[in-house]
Amino acid sequence: MKNLRQCLTDCDMAMLRAIAQKRGIELTSNRQREVVEQLAEKLVQPESIADILERLKPQEREALESLVSEGGRNKLHLFVRQHGEIRAFGPGRLERERPWENPVSAAEGLWYSGLIYRAFDEVEGQTSEFIFVPQDLLPLLPEVEKKPPAFVVEAAPTPSVIREGDLTLVQDTCAFLSYLQNKDVKPFKDGGLARRDIEGVSKRFLVKEDEEEPERLAFLHHLCQRLGLAHMSEGFLKPNPPEAKRWLQAPRAEQLRVLQEAWRDDPGWNELWRVKSLRSEPTGWRNDPLLARKKILEHLAECPPEQWLSLASFTSAIKESDPDFQRPDGDYTSWYIREVATGQYLTGFEHWDQVEGALIVHLVTKPLYWLGATSLGYDAEGNLRSFLITPWGAALLGLPGEIPAEVPPSLMVVQPDFTIIAPSGGSLYDRFQLERVAAWQSSGDSYVYRITRDSLARGLRQGIKIEMILAFLKRVSGGQVPRNVVSALRRVRNEG
Repeated sequence: MKNLRQCLTDCDMAMLRAIAQKRGIELTSNRQREVVEQLAEKLVQPESIADILERLKPQEREALESLVSEGGRNKLHLFVRQHGEIRAFGPGRLERERPWENPVSAAEGLWYSGLIYRAFDEVEGQTSEFIFVPQDLLPLLPEVEKKPPAFVVEAAPTPSVIREGDLTLVQDTCAFLSYLQNKDVKPFKDGGLARRDIEGVSKRFLVKEDEEEPERLAFLHHLCQRLGLAHMSEGFLKPNPPEAKRWLQAPRAEQLRVLQEAWRDDPGWNELWRVKSLRSEPTGWRNDPLLARKKILEHLAECPPEQWLSLASFTSAIKESDPDFQRPDGDYTSWYIREVATGQYLTGFEHWDQVEGALIVHLVTKPLYWLGATSLGYDAEGNLRSFLITPWGAALLGLPGEIPAEVPPSLMVVQPDFTIIAPSGGSLYDRFQLERVAAWQSSGDSYVYRITRDSLARGLRQGIKIEMILAFLKRVSGGQVPRNVVSALRRVRNEG
């Protein structure tokens, strides 16, 4: 940043006179260059610094110490938000109203004391306006130890009602891919699915979709395409064989990790635009979902895993320590966001809770919960109060924890009535293969299918031979295929 002489050179004569009067310096010239030289010499003298420090009000001293603790500079919007505004005056008005005699804030008091100045600078490719202490004045001020911002999240009691974060999304991803395999699904131009497909998929899911706002299905659909598990083929959305097979055959923990990391690193899924209480309007402004997601995950990583924590306290801790997590430039005026309930534009930092706060809650209770990273706690009245970072969440955040051990896949049960029961703990790849030749009946702790003439005909059209079906059933059931089922399938082969 600039030195004191450079800062004073940028000031007009009205401002130089204001600083001189505030510091009790009698100017000996009316020429700006000479006044700058006089002030540059006087303002760094030990007695002058000691005098102004002695005369600072407590709030002004606190503001100066906070700036010194930051290395002598901070972003302007952060500084004035905490220590008050610095009003803009033209030279004439400045001399008439003499604001240095009665500053309206701690920041303004330091401004007219000649201790702080403003300038633009570029940090990490972004230009921002800073407030700073000149580089040659800073070493002359008392040192202040920088204290890291406290990030304290309150513990919460064990909830009355708990929604466990688990591997349900993994199971429903398999159900979605199976549905795509057997149905002709043609998404709309915006990527949305037809109502019949939303209804058809929802029946198979462990978590039923809101048919009016199928947000979780849209999330799962997006991840499948991002990962290449599904793709457009001849105008229809279908599983992508090599990628889908690789994912379906992976261990459960690996399947979940792949989904989690695909979301974590995805710039295309914009949570802010999906918060139900908000309506973001596309008027040219842009937010960075990756930045916001990264910051929230970093703060989650500061929380202890497998402990119930207050969701409101977590949100407040971010507001206190990192309020501009998604707006590093501090711009709270150019984003056009309305509150759905009132239609009001949420402009200004005073609406932080409705925008940033709502986004934090959305991430914890939607994507992170769907991905098994958080469990959610409700009070007896059904109000969401708390959350817990699960072992799978700890793994995503790089926290210590132990993921539950993988359970050996259970065998399927083939019944004489051609019903096949596939335990949820079984191989997802085998279940996907089964659905190619059997009709889905129900989903739950076990998935129930039934071999019908229609399902067999569908499989045969896909090039699956009866010998392959018999070999598959013997393998997944441990050889326990009823004789009547084997005989019936052989008759179909012979009839073909």
